[in-house]
This record gives sequence, structure tokens and C-alpha cells, in this order.
Amino acid sequence: MIFDTHAHLDTFLKNGTLPQVLKRAKDAGIGGIIACSTKPEEWDMYESISKDSRGFVNWQAGIHPSELSASDLDLMPKLENLFLEDSPNSPCAMGEIGLDFYRLPKDAIQAERVKIAQLELFRRQLEIAAKHRLKICVHARNAVGECTEEIIAAGVDLSNVVFHCYGGTVEELKKINSLGGRASFTGVITYKGADEMREAMLAQGTSKLMFESDCPYLSPEPKRGERNEPAYVPFTVKFAAELFVLAPDKLAAITTHNAREFFGLTA
Repeated sequence: MIFDTHAHLDTFLKNGTLPQVLKRAKDAGIGGIIACSTKPEEWDMYESISKDSRGFVNWQAGIHPSELSASDLDLMPKLENLFLEDSPNSPCAMGEIGLDFYRLPKDAIQAERVKIAQLELFRRQLEIAAKHRLKICVHARNAVGECTEEIIAAGVDLSNVVFHCYGGTVEELKKINSLGGRASFTGVITYKGADEMREAMLAQGTSKLMFESDCPYLSPEPKRGERNEPAYVPFTVKFAAELFVLAPDKLAAITTHNAREFFGLTA
């Protein structure tokens, strides 16, 4: 079995293909999926999907840095309450949250305002996560160092943190690992130009390794160019297994164990 630790399923729900996507995932050997929210409007949706697919789909609740809105800070009590509910459909982690400095306004003043707004939202969500010792899924685009600093400053135990779709440097990941944190990897590792990402994955090793689709984006080779889905994660695992000189089934078992242990999910 293979575990997909980060999937956006909203597109499939909206176009009516989610049942087929989940079936293809199971047929491909996917043993579990963690659906990831990016905005408050998705929280009820993912809670419902998790309820309907209990034991197969779990979910994360949070607000993505690129989905900022004026009401976000007012919704922090609602976000916190999601983790306090005694329900089997409660989120298993906070995510995805973080910083995204990749596409900022060209105007320097506007860019700084966006950064400040992202930082405030990130800090408020980290406060909740630190208070309740939640697992955290971090989005860090062009901001791995900044995210790491904020996590440390918030008093979060980095053993509860995964940097999803890792895109930082090898040295940045070594620091994250040394503090107890980890990174998960997508189909991007199969792309020709992803040498540094592959190097980072190998440097981290298998003890903390997890794989994700990040669907509907980032399809691995040989599916690149198609809409991604959890059923394609085995292509990523097979490619990575060759780099680690391991049998694909062995790496699948290791990373599935890592995912279930990290997110506190029973087999």
C-alpha cells in the first residue's frame, strides 16, 4: 500500500468524478489519502468527504497563504474548534498553512503588505497548533527559511511539522531534519530539472520520508501534462525507489508507516 499525504479533492468533487478518482486510487494500491484544505469554504466539504470515506480519506484544516481574505483572522476560533470536536471526522492536522513569496505584487509597498498579512495569518494558525500540539502541514514557496524561523518562534515542536511538496535547498532541509521536522515529496522528483529536490530527498533519507500527489497538480512522469490524481503516486514511489536502491514495495511500506505514524492514523 502507498499513502498519499496531500491531495486537493475539491476539483473532482465539483466535476462529479470523485467516486471514480477514489476507486482508481484504491485499485492502484493507495491505502489512504489526506485531503488538504486551502480556505474556510472547504472545511465542511472535506469533513463530509472524510465522513463518507471514513478510514480512507482523512483531512487537514487551515488557510493557505495565497488564499488570504479580510475575514480570515475572525475565523481563527472556528478553526480552533474544528480540532476540539470529539469526532472521528475531525481534521488530523492543520494545513496547509505557511508563506508563499513566489508571486508577490511587483510594487514593493504592496508586496510588503502581502508579506505582513501572510505572516500574521501564519502566526495565528501556529499559535493554535502550538497550543494543542497539532500536526502541521507547511506550504513554503520561496520562504522555507522564513517558515522555519516562524515555527521555532511560535514554540512549535518541529517533530509535528511536515514541509509538503518540498522545494527548498538541501541545507534548509538538513536544518529542518535536525530540529525534528520532515519534508514530503511529489511527482516533481521525476522531472529532469529537479536535481536539487532529489538531492534533498536522498539527504533526508527514508526514516521521515512521505509521498504525496498534491493533485490535481504536479503529475509525475509518465503522466506529466495530465490532471494529477492519487492513483499516480505509485509512479513517484517507483522512481524514488530506484534512487534509494530499494524495491518499490519496500519503500511503499516504509513511507506508509511514516505517514500513519506521523498523522496518528491507525492501519
